[in-house]
Amino acid sequence: MTSISEFSLIFFSSKVMKRAIKVAIIVGTILAFINHGDTILAGALTSVCWTKMALSTLVPYIVASTTATLGVIEASQNA
Repeated sequence: MTSISEFSLIFFSSKVMKRAIKVAIIVGTILAFINHGDTILAGALTSVCWTKMALSTLVPYIVASTTATLGVIEASQNA
């Protein structure tokens, strides 16, 4: 079983973070346009919209980081 500190070391490693940032930018941008495309094109973004778009980017970042971390842990346990 992996401890929280081991999980955190992998989760915050540069390799995992770099890949998760790329995924978050791509998926977050797509989600922002799906959810706020009309507001973006109208140039009427509010602070609430910016907050929602930031969270729409944070969620894929967390999912990608968690998935990559679990993959590294599983691969090390099977080795």
